[in-house]
Amino acid sequence: MTSVKMAITPVTATAPLHYRLAALPVLLISSVLARRAPLRFTLATARTIKRIVGRRPASRQRTELVIAARDWAAARFPGRSACMEASLAAFLLTALTGRAIDWCIGCRFGPAQSHAWVETGQLPVSEPDTPDRPFHVTIRI
Repeated sequence: MTSVKMAITPVTATAPLHYRLAALPVLLISSVLARRAPLRFTLATARTIKRIVGRRPASRQRTELVIAARDWAAARFPGRSACMEASLAAFLLTALTGRAIDWCIGCRFGPAQSHAWVETGQLPVSEPDTPDRPFHVTIRI
């Protein structure tokens, strides 16, 4: 039996219960924003939230806890939770903790692919490492 390396290294942190419970409605809100609202409205909402929270950056450890809570909620979510919804949920959930992370939307070429993710300290959190085909940030909030 051989093992296959996963594309995304799983987050091993276990989020506190209050993070996990807060992640459920936040994931619903992010799904509505990502799928039903115009992109300009979603981006304006994210910029406003970032201004309200301020520039107190979240640590990598806190961001990993938030992502673990988001992943827990996504496993129980009846709808789709792709990169746009998931990254926006992590962004919003971190804002609820009083800290800020960067929400990024970008692309890469050869073949073309779009993606959304979160960063702290301009480093992606819980994203696959692909040095041969990096994502280029188009929008950073």
